[in-house]
Amino acid sequence: MKKMNKGFSMVELIIVIAIMAILAGALAPALIRYINKSRISTDIQTANTIATGIQTAIANEGGYDEAVANYNTAWYDCTTVWGKTDDFAESLKTTVGSKAPQVKSKKCVSKGGSAATGSASDKEFYFYIDMDKNAVLVRLGDTSGDHLAFPTAAECLQNEEATHTATAAAAVSAL
Repeated sequence: MKKMNKGFSMVELIIVIAIMAILAGALAPALIRYINKSRISTDIQTANTIATGIQTAIANEGGYDEAVANYNTAWYDCTTVWGKTDDFAESLKTTVGSKAPQVKSKKCVSKGGSAATGSASDKEFYFYIDMDKNAVLVRLGDTSGDHLAFPTAAECLQNEEATHTATAAAAVSAL
């Protein structure tokens, strides 16, 4: 009698599935960590681009006048500014892009404040201009957030274990 072996046995299939599950379980956390680091790096680069755009807008005479009149010494969200048509906003849109940038990372922003709710303000960039000291600050997240990304990234954006040690409010008061 001739025995026809036409496939894998059930035991062999279960062993292969178990090995794949173990490998996936070991690799998934590392993959998620790399994705989060990539998103944070993207957000820091976007903050640098926003700061460069603000400095470019201020360099223009009309943009400077608008910045002094409308955007001096308070935090402003990018979505609101992208909805305006003054010289400052138009120059900023030209440098950064026609669509308001959104925060990509979730790691740091979701740790505190209203960010846990996932509101729209958690996904926005905010900037602060101090004309007297010629300074620009950019942060991520909601209005109570302390995730400073420009000129230097907060520790919570640089170090995976860090929490909110440097606040944006402290950076503003240090100006």
